[in-house]
Amino acid sequence: MENFQKYIYLLTKNRDFLKLFSARLITLGGDWLLTVPLLGIIYEITENPLITSLVLVVQSAPLFILGSFGGYLADRFNRRIIIALSEFISALVVILILFAVRTENVAFILFSFSLLSVVNSAYMPTSDAALANVVSRENLAEANVLFFSSWGIMAGIGAGIGGYLTTVFSREILFTIDFFTFIFSAVLVFLIKKDLSEKIELIDNQKTIKFIDGINFVKSKSEVFALVVTKSTFSISASGMLSLFTILSYDIYKTGDFGTGLMFGARGIGALIGPILIRYFFGKTDGKLLLTIGPSIMAWGLFYFLIPWSISLYLTVLLLVVAHCGGGAQWAFSTYGLQILTPDNLRGRVAGIDYSLVFLMNTISTLLIGYLASVYGALAMFKFFPVFGFIFGFSWYLLTKNIWKNLD
Repeated sequence: MENFQKYIYLLTKNRDFLKLFSARLITLGGDWLLTVPLLGIIYEITENPLITSLVLVVQSAPLFILGSFGGYLADRFNRRIIIALSEFISALVVILILFAVRTENVAFILFSFSLLSVVNSAYMPTSDAALANVVSRENLAEANVLFFSSWGIMAGIGAGIGGYLTTVFSREILFTIDFFTFIFSAVLVFLIKKDLSEKIELIDNQKTIKFIDGINFVKSKSEVFALVVTKSTFSISASGMLSLFTILSYDIYKTGDFGTGLMFGARGIGALIGPILIRYFFGKTDGKLLLTIGPSIMAWGLFYFLIPWSISLYLTVLLLVVAHCGGGAQWAFSTYGLQILTPDNLRGRVAGIDYSLVFLMNTISTLLIGYLASVYGALAMFKFFPVFGFIFGFSWYLLTKNIWKNLD
């Protein structure tokens, strides 16, 4: 079955995949309706790049602390219930965020927003682990492209629309929409019929699931270790740059939430089309697909480096689209690699470890770049950190290319 036919099959014939995919689309779209206005709110109150960057810090820090535990829960309990319950509680937290925004208390706003990540800490590793159980092995690569492009779709649509709607409606209306997206997503997950975990013998299974087994597996497999490392190390240079979108839009392009939303939207569009194009042209086998990760990171670094010389918001948007074709491919295919190289009974814990490391580096990167931007200016960050990302992508490619060539 050709790639295009597999996409059509997954979206029209596999109803359980469609429910899981749609739930993720709806949830991520709601998230972006919330994140873009919050960045603008905090920057308007403080006019400080470092404090503004804390919006993304409190979004990632709880996932670093609790992501591995969330992966453990994915292997220990019913994955459908974990995902749906996480979505429902998240809806309640959105109400708290709305109240916090009305107080205009920065600390309270950041605290309430951090709770959203706390209750969602099990969502990402659990949904990653569940994906391989709703599609066949031959369709898993395409399912990953669609599944992780969902982030790109909704970052593009959600962030873009969110930035635009703040110029038409109140931010509170966006938060209300976000509340309903979480509720609807929870209902969709409950309607999935397939088991989201492989059936295993009930011989003291609950007692045999240990968190340390996931760490030992990652350490023992060089190819798995390499894939876990790629997201987290790439995040050092990439994650902190996102908080600078608001600074560029407000201080350089003078376009407010509209420009911020447009730049986040460009990031999402790139993350959507990048994995699809790379899978089609360069990823005929698993080994060839994973071999594209290093060059994808290099592409991100190259086009981010050009942003300080951009003469307009719209040229910057174009550069971001191309850059995140690489960034999105790196994320999608490193996750796919972990899925095919990890047995189901360990998949949740390995995904949890992966996310914990990613969000640890997200937190460090966002704090570091936010501080340096407040001292040296936002544009200076675009001249340094993309170079670091490019060097990492090139080094990772050289060090791992033989692993992926031998994989096939």
